[in-house]
Amino acid sequence: MVKAVRDTERLLGKVSYEVKKTSRQFTRSLYVSKDIKRGEIFSKENIRSIRPGFGMHPKYFKNILGKKAQKNYSRGERL
Repeated sequence: MVKAVRDTERLLGKVSYEVKKTSRQFTRSLYVSKDIKRGEIFSKENIRSIRPGFGMHPKYFKNILGKKAQKNYSRGERL
């Protein structure tokens, strides 16, 4: 029975929970959906949470809303 358990462990292999760079493309990030000028306020209309996940994490969405832009942002640019 012990031999059968050890064989099963070897067949299953090891579990890895690390985040790989390739999996970042499937997560979401905050991107600019409309052009934003310096001093303009971030709103739900000009920021979206879309893929790929190479920008700011969506958990900061509520923190960004209502704040002024420090520079000009063009459509499609990540935050």
